Amino acid sequence: MRDRIISIRYSYLMLPALAVALTTFFSSQVNACSCTTPSIREAFGRADAVFTGKAIEGSEKREEVTSSGKKIIRLGGLVRFTVEQAFSGVKGGEVKVITWDGAACGFDDFTQGERYLIYGEGNENQGFRVWMCSRSHHISYAAEDLKVLSTLSPKTCGVRLYGAVGRFGINWAKGEEYVAVGIPNITITATDAQGQTLKAVTYGSGRYEIEGVKADVEYTVQAHLPDYFQNGPAAPQKVRIKTCAWARVDFTAIYDGAISGQVTGPDGAPIHKADVVLAPFDAKELRINTQVGVAVSDAQGRFELNGVAPGAYLLGVNITEAPEKDCPYPPTWYPNATQRQVASVIKVGPGQKLKGYDLKVSGKLAEKTIEGDVFWPDGRPVVGAFIHLSPAAQPGQGSGGLALIHTDSRGHFSIFGFEGIAYYVVASAQKSPLYPPTMGWVYAEPPLVEIKQGNITGLKLVLTLDEGAFDDFFKKKREQ
Repeated sequence: MRDRIISIRYSYLMLPALAVALTTFFSSQVNACSCTTPSIREAFGRADAVFTGKAIEGSEKREEVTSSGKKIIRLGGLVRFTVEQAFSGVKGGEVKVITWDGAACGFDDFTQGERYLIYGEGNENQGFRVWMCSRSHHISYAAEDLKVLSTLSPKTCGVRLYGAVGRFGINWAKGEEYVAVGIPNITITATDAQGQTLKAVTYGSGRYEIEGVKADVEYTVQAHLPDYFQNGPAAPQKVRIKTCAWARVDFTAIYDGAISGQVTGPDGAPIHKADVVLAPFDAKELRINTQVGVAVSDAQGRFELNGVAPGAYLLGVNITEAPEKDCPYPPTWYPNATQRQVASVIKVGPGQKLKGYDLKVSGKLAEKTIEGDVFWPDGRPVVGAFIHLSPAAQPGQGSGGLALIHTDSRGHFSIFGFEGIAYYVVASAQKSPLYPPTMGWVYAEPPLVEIKQGNITGLKLVLTLDEGAFDDFFKKKREQ
């Protein structure tokens, strides 16, 4: 997993090019952003205004017809809301809400006459912007939020400042960020303008919470990492927590270790664009999702892997995915092993920078073709079926830099691979309107082929597996 180099983050993260489906009350055009969901009190703390209200008019309007045949008016641009209940940041009975284009991680319209819970950023004069990631909801999805928000009172609720130090991942199914690798025993300080400092130390999980934090006081929060961590990603950040709010401040901790070397061919010439990978020595499988670092060699064949944590590693070229056009070399482990079992183990200490770890690969692999035909169970050729190669060393993993192609009008395909590499040939297609009359995907049982000498021809693939059976096929292969 590659570290996200973000100094201090609150509880949301936005990534482009990840499709998100919103409820029917929001625009279906939001299709280029996804994010994690903050807790209610965190969202309350981040928002400049939190209120419930009704969308009454917009600078942009369009009519839609729902699946039930009902006509509705969508409001976009600058939308006027009547305020029903204000939890923070709103004094008047009417406010302006600014919708964002879907590509900017917002929802770009409301339904006229519908009620919403809004967590907005901005002010009453210019309007409040709404984010897809802010917990703003149609009122029918806001019961949990309203239950918490209605109990908030300056007399009975306090503030919290907490977070974690380490490396982080995202569970997209739950919309939650989690601590993938926590760093214990790190001192965290929160210092106000008068120089008064509050402290906490991270637990074994890497989490911390600072006690004694006051509302509406600006603090500089800092993680005091040892010098064998990189400084940039864990830079200090200022935070001010309003009454009844919570703030989560996370620090990405990246070790300052490094491994460098040069990749050369059998004649000693430097290899350009070699994919050099670092993977844990004890990893059960060497796949893309188990690699901890990757670098591409330059024109002189040199590479450097940075941010390496203490541990024991395997170093190599094409050891977590199949060779590709720009790097057509057989899997090679440091220093020049062709099998994992005889690879040398590299041990890295905290902040240690290792040099001279050179890799020597054998000659380029020859390109060969794999040809065949794809059929439906009733014998009809499948036009436009998807074909790709999955390396036998990483069953079920995609083809990486190799081509993804389609069958022609006769159901025929011709795809290239490399001599000496074993592949599963994967064929898939959307279910035909005629066989059966439902949507979904079907697959052929992937044959295993190894290109030894010459091209491979005459493969016959029949689409008989549903998605579950296809997944089970590769799951069993990975367990073997």
